[in-house]
Amino acid sequence: MTNFEKLYAKVALKIISRCHGAIKISKRGKIIEVYDVKRHIWSDGLAGLIIKEECRLANLKEWEFANVRGYVIKELLSQSKN
Repeated sequence: MTNFEKLYAKVALKIISRCHGAIKISKRGKIIEVYDVKRHIWSDGLAGLIIKEECRLANLKEWEFANVRGYVIKELLSQSKN
């Protein structure tokens, strides 16, 4: 059995690296806008699509997408404090 927390964190780091860290986030932890390098656009609704694509590539189930999103937000908030 794999350690799911490590897997979620790994996928979250892939999402952040895919966007080159260009994810705008509010102080309360809501993703506002994302820049997708593959599509070359900024979008407010694109965050969910990028998370879904990366989670499907990692063979995660749909109910696990929210866990990955939480790890993305945690990582971005911790980076903003440094």
